[in-house]
Amino acid sequence: MLSNDIRENALFNEIESLISPMGLKVVDAVKNDLPSGCQMTVTIYSDDREVNTDDLAEVYNVIYPRYQLILGQRDLNLEVSSPGLTRNFKDYYEFTLFKGKVCKVYSTTYSSWIEGVIDNVDNSSVLLGKAVIQDTEEALDELKLSFSEIQKAKLSYRWEEENNGKSN
Repeated sequence: MLSNDIRENALFNEIESLISPMGLKVVDAVKNDLPSGCQMTVTIYSDDREVNTDDLAEVYNVIYPRYQLILGQRDLNLEVSSPGLTRNFKDYYEFTLFKGKVCKVYSTTYSSWIEGVIDNVDNSSVLLGKAVIQDTEEALDELKLSFSEIQKAKLSYRWEEENNGKSN
């Protein structure tokens, strides 16, 4: 099940405040304390362009020195990444981040995966455009799903839309 508490996470909010001036957003931030040190994983996203290696390096160079000071003598293992093409959602917040992107959700109401474009999101539901219920292959212009009926969700990628019918 997806959670709805990432925006209440102190680490998420602190990293968001550090990287938002760069035009980037935090998708997820996780810190695990280990006996030998600390492991942090930060996933970043940009609304208007693809995240590249320069972005990843810049975010790393902002976060690493800060948390190395906070942790003192403990070792810090920091990983900064992009969400990728098929990211599994962890929080409902991700629907707002990826508005306009294609996603797949598993609906308990339909007992099927449903793929569509995230058109709109509110506090309790998501509206998918160009939705396809995969088990029945039923295509709908729009489908509104409440968060309570979404068991899983992930980004998806429609290769044919990217190619726009062009042949190689």
